[in-house]
Amino acid sequence: MKAIWKGTLSFGGIDIPVALYRTTEEHGDPDLHQVGARDGSSVRHKRWCAEEDGEIEYREVAKGHQHPDGPKIVLDDRDLASLPLPDKRRINVLAAVDGGSIDPMLFGQAYYVGGTDPTTDRWYVLFRDALRESGRVAVTRITLDARESLAVLRVHDDLLVLQTMSRPGEIRRPTGIAPRGEITVRPEELKMAMHLMDILSVGFDLDEVHDDHR
Repeated sequence: MKAIWKGTLSFGGIDIPVALYRTTEEHGDPDLHQVGARDGSSVRHKRWCAEEDGEIEYREVAKGHQHPDGPKIVLDDRDLASLPLPDKRRINVLAAVDGGSIDPMLFGQAYYVGGTDPTTDRWYVLFRDALRESGRVAVTRITLDARESLAVLRVHDDLLVLQTMSRPGEIRRPTGIAPRGEITVRPEELKMAMHLMDILSVGFDLDEVHDDHR
């Protein structure tokens, strides 16, 4: 299995060399390219400048941000490269908290965490077993794809698994989505719904659910 990230797990002054591995297989749709409907010829996309009404070279393209007060801010590759990024190759453990205290809505992509140096495997096992025995997860900070993220470390079988997290302020409020008004469900209706769930679940095998569209 190929590692997608290598760095150090830092825990209370202990540094453990680790690598991250994808937990899921990519089974994307077949590649579909834009072509001319009449003859199937390739369609090219040009970088078009609206102000100059003409095509521009890739080296002339920068990033832009429209400020709410009006001015447009233009950033080139040098500006973006100068931004401070904390510890690109480090998983910093911030705290260990009860596993049920974090809203599952915050969780994102998961990665297997493997040790890369046999001489530090003892520290890996120590940290893993401490999480398992305490029933806690470790809240961490990591930089992935040039973006700093919060993440949790949890125990899965004999491995540590890192799962990225959204920040609480990034979760949108579901205003106006829930059913409105007072709706009373009778006990008989609830019993019927639970019975239907039992019927649907008989013999269900998640491995047998296929992506028919793909």
